[in-house]
Amino acid sequence: MSIHIQSRLGDYLYLAMGDCNGHKVVIAVGYTYGYADKKAKQFEDASQGTVKYIDISVVKSGDKEKCKTLEKLV
Repeated sequence: MSIHIQSRLGDYLYLAMGDCNGHKVVIAVGYTYGYADKKAKQFEDASQGTVKYIDISVVKSGDKEKCKTLEKLV
């Protein structure tokens, strides 16, 4: 599965989403998929089970709605 979106750095934001007590929350943000994924995994580990990393939402800079959802890296 290809997760790369052809764009210039800054065209899209990658929001790593997590579940915290039944609420969907942003746990990491990055200009690249890999960075958002890495920081979300660190957040999940540091939370000691309080937050579960779910997926990554892709948002075009300046927009309010996500344009794509990507699976987290295994």
